[in-house]
Amino acid sequence: MKLNVTQKILVGYAVGFTFLMALAALTLLNGKKIEATTITLAQEKVPGLIATASLKSNVQAQSNQLYELYATNDQAKFTAQHTATVAAMQQEVVKLGALAEYKSYEVDLATMATKQDALTNQFVQIMRQPEVDWDAARTALSAFSSSANKMGAALDALVKTVSDQTLASANASQRLTEQLINVALILAGLTFLGVLAAAYYSHRQVAVPLREISDVLGGIAARKDLTYRIKQRSDDEIGKISAATNNLLEEFQKLARTLDGTAQEVNRTSKNLSEIAEAAKVNMTPTSADALKTSTTKLQKLADNMHSQIRLLNF
Repeated sequence: MKLNVTQKILVGYAVGFTFLMALAALTLLNGKKIEATTITLAQEKVPGLIATASLKSNVQAQSNQLYELYATNDQAKFTAQHTATVAAMQQEVVKLGALAEYKSYEVDLATMATKQDALTNQFVQIMRQPEVDWDAARTALSAFSSSANKMGAALDALVKTVSDQTLASANASQRLTEQLINVALILAGLTFLGVLAAAYYSHRQVAVPLREISDVLGGIAARKDLTYRIKQRSDDEIGKISAATNNLLEEFQKLARTLDGTAQEVNRTSKNLSEIAEAAKVNMTPTSADALKTSTTKLQKLADNMHSQIRLLNF
C-alpha cells in the first residue's frame, strides 16, 4: 500500500511515539526498582546492620558487667546495668526481625541467648552466696564468655550476610541508575536524529519537489515553452501536483494549437474577403468598398496579432 506524505508523517510520528513510550516504560520500571531498593536499604538493611552491631556490643557489655560483678560483687549496680542491657537487646532483636537474612540465624541466636541468660543467672546466684565459690564463679564466667564469643561470631556472620546483600542491592541500584542515564542519553540522541530525519524527509520529499515545480513553471513563463513537463517522482500529494501541472500544460498547449488553427482560419477568411473585395470593387459604391476594405484590414490585423501571440508561446 502506497502512502501519501501526510500518512508517512503520521506513521513516523506513531513509530516515534511508540518508541518513546517504550523508553518511558523502561524508565518508569527502573525508577520503581530503584525506589524499592532504596526503601529496602533505608528501612531494613541499614537499620538491621546497626541493630546487629549494637546487639554484638551489648553482648560484650554483658560480659564486661559479669567480670565487674566478679571483681566488685556489687549486686545493685549489676542489676541496673544488666536490666538496661537486656531491654536494649530485646529492642534490637525486634529490629532484626525485619531482616530476611535474620531468619536463617534466628533459631541459633535465640538458643545462644537463652543459654547466656541461664549462665548469667547461674553466675549471679554464685556471687550472691554468703561464701562465694570462686572456682564455680570462674567456671560460670568462662562458660558465659565462651557462649558470648560464639554469639559474637554468629552476629559477625549475620553482619557479613547482610552486608553482602546490601552491597548487591546497592550495586543493582547503581546499575539501574546508570541504565536510566543511558536511556536518557539514547532518548536525547534518538530525538535529535528523529528531528534531523524529519527535516531531511521534509526537504527531500516536499521542499525539493515544490521548488522543482516552481522552477519549471518559472522557466515556462520565461521561455514560453509549453512542451516542457515536470517529472513525477511519486504518487503522493506532491506527485499529484506534478501530474495536475502537466495536465494543465497539456491543456494550454491544446488551447494554443486551437488558437493557431483559428488564427489561420481568420487569415484565410481575410484573404478571401480581400480577393472578393477586389473582384467586386468595380460594381460597388465607394462607400461600400471602403467599408469592406476596412473590415478586411481589421480581420488581417486580428489574424496577425493571434499569430504573434501564439509564436510567443513557442509550442
